[in-house]
Amino acid sequence: MLKYLNFWIVLRRGLQTRHLLKVLFLSSLTFCLCLSQVSLLFRQVQLGEVVTAQETDSKQVIQQGLTRYQTGDFLGAISLWEAAISTDSQSEDRVVVLKYLVRGYQQVGQIERAIAILNQLITYYQQVGDRLQQGRILTELAQAYSNQGQQRQAIALLCGENQQEPNCSPESALNIARKYTDSLGEVTALGSLGNAHRLQGDYESALKYFKILLTKVDKNQGQLYVISALNGLGNTYTNLAQRDYQRLEFAQQAADKIAIAKFARNARQSDSKAISYFEESLSLARKYNDQVNELRSLLNLFIPYHRSRTDISVGNALQQALSIFQNIPDSRDKAYAAIRLASLYQLLRLPPASFNPELANRCVSKDIPVETVELFKQAIAIAQRLKDKQSASIGFGRLGHIYECRQDYQQALKLTQQAQFIAGMQESRYLWDWQAGRILQAQNKTTEAIASYESAVKILKEIRGDLASAKRDFQLDFRDTVEPVYRELTQLYLEQAQESKDKNHPKSMESALETLDSLRLAELENYLGDDCALQVIAKPVTIINEKTAVISTMILRNRVAIILSLLNKHRKFQSQIYWVNTKTLDVITTINELRLQLEKRSDLANSYQEKAQQVYDWLISPFAEQLQDSQIDTLVFIQDGIFRTIPMAALYDGKQFLIEQYAIASTLSLNLVDPAQLNRKSLRVLGFGLTKPSVVEGPIFFEPLNYVKTEIEKITTIFPGSQGLIDDAFSLERLKTELTQNAFPIIHLATHGKFGIDSQDTYLVTGKQIGEQGELSENSKMQTYRYNEKLTMNQLYQMIREVHQGQALELLTLTACETAAGSDRDALGIAGISLQAGARSVVASLWQVDDESTAQLITQFYQNLQQGMSRAKALQSAQTKWLQQNPGDRNHPGYWAALILVGNWL
Repeated sequence: MLKYLNFWIVLRRGLQTRHLLKVLFLSSLTFCLCLSQVSLLFRQVQLGEVVTAQETDSKQVIQQGLTRYQTGDFLGAISLWEAAISTDSQSEDRVVVLKYLVRGYQQVGQIERAIAILNQLITYYQQVGDRLQQGRILTELAQAYSNQGQQRQAIALLCGENQQEPNCSPESALNIARKYTDSLGEVTALGSLGNAHRLQGDYESALKYFKILLTKVDKNQGQLYVISALNGLGNTYTNLAQRDYQRLEFAQQAADKIAIAKFARNARQSDSKAISYFEESLSLARKYNDQVNELRSLLNLFIPYHRSRTDISVGNALQQALSIFQNIPDSRDKAYAAIRLASLYQLLRLPPASFNPELANRCVSKDIPVETVELFKQAIAIAQRLKDKQSASIGFGRLGHIYECRQDYQQALKLTQQAQFIAGMQESRYLWDWQAGRILQAQNKTTEAIASYESAVKILKEIRGDLASAKRDFQLDFRDTVEPVYRELTQLYLEQAQESKDKNHPKSMESALETLDSLRLAELENYLGDDCALQVIAKPVTIINEKTAVISTMILRNRVAIILSLLNKHRKFQSQIYWVNTKTLDVITTINELRLQLEKRSDLANSYQEKAQQVYDWLISPFAEQLQDSQIDTLVFIQDGIFRTIPMAALYDGKQFLIEQYAIASTLSLNLVDPAQLNRKSLRVLGFGLTKPSVVEGPIFFEPLNYVKTEIEKITTIFPGSQGLIDDAFSLERLKTELTQNAFPIIHLATHGKFGIDSQDTYLVTGKQIGEQGELSENSKMQTYRYNEKLTMNQLYQMIREVHQGQALELLTLTACETAAGSDRDALGIAGISLQAGARSVVASLWQVDDESTAQLITQFYQNLQQGMSRAKALQSAQTKWLQQNPGDRNHPGYWAALILVGNWL
């Protein structure tokens, strides 16, 4: 069965409803390595399922169904086989028909029915003691779950919950196949494992399983499996290339030349490997006159060809694919192939430099190729003949998007509404609700547009857990497929509130803030992946007192909104909006330039002041009088995007820094803040530090931190019962041991760290050295380095959770860490670390600061805490004291402003 990557379907935990997350033109069509795909003609002899030509009505009906299936009449075949099931009492024939029905249901998109039958077959083979067939059906069941997006369930069936080949669990499909020397079952399970790991984003495991499969199969006898494995390898390298191209964008934001070169090189290499594997599979498919696999390989080649600027090859591949497409029988897979081809024709007109598969969801041009429209219409016709609602919905929706791009909004809305209607209550509907909202807003039907957006957001909230556990590529694509829904709805609310002045739409501002909070929650869960479940506070506004104000930023397509929220004299929560009178791109550029200037301690001319004052004028000046009149002493920032990369403490009004006026904290959402006060009576610190130079794999070199020893010694003397360990004593094992013995309220880690693009790329460096690797130096002599162990945030999270058992860690402090300038994705990691580790607050550095000044600042911070100050005021006092004691050059924010407080500020 052709399996498509164009659409991710994620099954909600514990339910039997599908979640079509998005249209993703990332990779391409690919075969499931199904037992049913030994050939399209059912090689029953290999499967042990020979149907003899007996002159009984049942046998004839079964054979007639098989004939219809072979000609592409899947619904006709299903009808005959269902009739045979209802009249046949012979168990052997019944089992054969059930297997055929599984194939038929999969071809018309009725995956749930296929899964139900597969479970019946597993029970049957368990009862008759046929373990070999049980293992094979387990593999088919795994493939069905994989087709639904449930990769974890698929991997559990194929190998086990927490197992890795070759040590799969005894009841897994792969282990059963090996135990009973079932070579066919083994290679199918291996290929299915490779596919499931690839779709889950575990590309290293996917490559391993596909390569093992190739060692098990004779190319002359198992060519279908070889072709599938080659395409699996090609798709995996295509995914790897796409991931590196996305990371390249973040590196370009951060102006990180080393990272830019690395990701660009890795992406090109992966695309080259993908092309090699796809071309090999294409050659084999043509050798054996396998048109379906030939089509698959040609479609797979499009993206790596296009990114590699092989324009002639791209055009040829697309024309050849179209020719083959017209000759294959109708099926659900052919409908998806039509959708795929339609989108590729649309993308073909884009230059490789601007090529992004996600552009298939955007209007990049009114000039739509004729082939695109005709192929979408073919997809709809095929789906309607098959009565496949899902593929028909996608066809109508994508065709509606074409008319949206042409600005034929009447026809666009008509088609989109058909997609909505067919999708019913399936979560795929969020795509079409979003699209309908855009179309309605383009027609100035704001009220109807808001209703459509609200419906889309409601669905996204319901499936937010599945969004979080989606594969890592989706984590990077989140801003293209989910964020815009929230942002566009927020903009509609804010504009409505501004136009009505809260008279006709009194809840518009409130709705805007609620949507912002929903975005922040979804954004953070996406960053963390499935490593952490976030606890939402039901009524967060009660934690804001009369002297605390919240400032929220929102970067929209064509402007930036600043929202002030505070309690008025009647203790009612109220908000007001200020629109920055500067283009969004100019705001982003200013923030990036300011961040780089803030880090530059050698800047004797204090060139940062101009831009620090500009940002002050955007965020603070519009509300300065109100803040003063309300006697505000604490500002809590809920920042959006690039605003997270700069410390608000360094904003400048021309005379003073903002920290000299207000205590400052940040949070991603008030819904994620636990308002508990700090219990100072029981405060103790577990401190670990690294003073020596270190290296992590890459290799990435870190300078020694000469003042960390002093930092740890001073901190541990402030709170009795504290523990401090440095260098070799700082390891994962020792950290776990210390945490197990004592549940310390504060964990202080004075070590190098990187906040990465997602939580799996975020780590701290420990003092333990683990193994060696050679690296060429500039004089071409091999040098050997011992690499330092990494402490990932998931490892830290697991340790803390085991020890605290539901009780929150009061404070996690991370000094000497850094985020990339210009990368708002990296800056998201600080809040992610706090919540992932179960900490109420985190103090961390945005860049690599001078370790002498850090030691002084953080020591003063702890002393202030010990004396009874709130977290925010303790940090404010430490930073203002630094400014007072260090006039002149050391007043530069590069020395003191990098330390920020995220989370609970009380």
